[in-house]
Amino acid sequence: MLPPPFDLANTWKDSSSITPLIFVLSPGSDPLNALQKFGDLKKKTIEAVSLGQGQGEKAENAIKEAMKSGNWVVL
Repeated sequence: MLPPPFDLANTWKDSSSITPLIFVLSPGSDPLNALQKFGDLKKKTIEAVSLGQGQGEKAENAIKEAMKSGNWVVL
């Protein structure tokens, strides 16, 4: 039996400003396109930061800015 398809809109209802969505990805999966489309629908800007060497400060600044603006950060 296959699992049901992922429903971002329904999952989003369970999140809040203190309960973020966390995606555990398998190789080859990339939810960024779906998140960007959903962000457009919700009128949210999404900043994606690829974590790696030297990106910690950029990620921290993006999160701080998103806390003020209400927009989203994908790490």
